[in-house]
Amino acid sequence: MIWLPLGLALSSWAAFALGAAPFRSQSKETTGGFLDHLYPVTVAFFLGYLGMTLLPHALFEARLPPLLAFAAGAGGMAFLTRRVFHSDPCCEIGHEPNPHGWASFVALSICAVNDGILIGILSPSWFSGLNLGMVFHKVTSSFALAVVLGHWHYRGRRLYSLGLIHGLISPVCFFVGRLLLGFHPASLDVLLGFSGGILTYTVLTGMLPHSGEMLKRKPTAWIGFLAALALSLYLGYLHRAMHMR
Repeated sequence: MIWLPLGLALSSWAAFALGAAPFRSQSKETTGGFLDHLYPVTVAFFLGYLGMTLLPHALFEARLPPLLAFAAGAGGMAFLTRRVFHSDPCCEIGHEPNPHGWASFVALSICAVNDGILIGILSPSWFSGLNLGMVFHKVTSSFALAVVLGHWHYRGRRLYSLGLIHGLISPVCFFVGRLLLGFHPASLDVLLGFSGGILTYTVLTGMLPHSGEMLKRKPTAWIGFLAALALSLYLGYLHRAMHMR
């Protein structure tokens, strides 16, 4: 059980350090090619999980309260991105240095809380589309967050302290999710529906369009995207086959 939160923390810290490296000096040059190739892989793993596992369960198998919670999660995330942040800071960072660093940090922290609780409750097998997507997501989001904070003049100990804190959020919330397993199953279904709505909205309205932009800029990134999507769909197929026995 310790390996997944440890993997989330280490991948987040390593990517943040890589993204923050150019800002050790006054230079603002960063390597956009890293995100252009890795980000579509992240989205592909999430798409496979959504298509094979989350959406069929949330939309066709769940009862009314979890379905309403799913809609509330998606609607709540839409309100945050459109009315509070006036953009999609969870996905647009790394493309334009907007909004300000703290807004991106808060937005990604909200996503990180949801990520940790979701996988803590579900506790999927290591090689699942969800887990692989989360690990890659921590790499891309942490790298991009470091770039944004660096562009907004965060330097030195201040910059790396924020990276350390951000890398701990999902692992800590993973254990919170494990503790929530003691709640009534009906309450957990509602919480999972809400969390799943947040993830679905983020992937389909934010991550997927930005991934499409990257694939246009870097056609070679299609190789990783299609390979990751095929693997994620296959893992989802194995998951459904196991639960249908």
